[in-house]
Amino acid sequence: MREAIRAMFRTLPINRDEPKGWSDRRMHSALLGLSALHPRDEIEVMLGVQAISAYHAAASCFHVGMNLRNPRTPNADSTRHITAGCTAARTFDTLLRALERRQAKPLAVPIGRPDSRTWQDAPDPSTVIDDMAESVQADAEPPQPAGPPEPPIILTPQDVVLMEAFIEKERIDKENHGLDIVNTEGILPGGGMILPEDPTPQQKAYLGRRLGLMYKREMAENLRNGITKLPKIRGIRPGDLIP
Repeated sequence: MREAIRAMFRTLPINRDEPKGWSDRRMHSALLGLSALHPRDEIEVMLGVQAISAYHAAASCFHVGMNLRNPRTPNADSTRHITAGCTAARTFDTLLRALERRQAKPLAVPIGRPDSRTWQDAPDPSTVIDDMAESVQADAEPPQPAGPPEPPIILTPQDVVLMEAFIEKERIDKENHGLDIVNTEGILPGGGMILPEDPTPQQKAYLGRRLGLMYKREMAENLRNGITKLPKIRGIRPGDLIP
């Protein structure tokens, strides 16, 4: 919401020489205009900000195009600004219609979302603007200077061996998570197993996990080769090696 209001304020045609109270009232009026649209979510806030910005553009173009020196005979530039103001006014109407179409449908509010915030009836404009300016400026504080760069990490060959062994152990532990490896007989050093004639429940669970991993690796290899077809389920029998 803070970023949306910041974007809306940037479209305000504020004169730097005008009194602060005037600019505060103009910014507060923009807030009241946005709240009058009753935006219910972020998308409706963005539509409202665009509508208010189109109104500001139309008003600014009309002000410039009226040719204050001789309002009865507008020159070519004045006509161009008036035309741009009319275009901005039509854009304002289009955005209002888009917002009305969206608000005609019920909005699905996620569970736990707090109630929408409402603006007070008659707050002091300067107080509202000053509080918001302080809040916005707090977000725009300059970043703290970075400290000295950390020295690069240099791995020795022994560190690489230990790291690879650690990664391999983590991979094996993840693949065997939930299995009773201690009471499972026949596991080969590489992790595979020869399918026995009458496997125990622990062996069945281990073989099922190994088969699932085998088909998963095969599917990944097929996808790398551009093959999207599922791997063919192959029958197994006692004596087969399950990698």
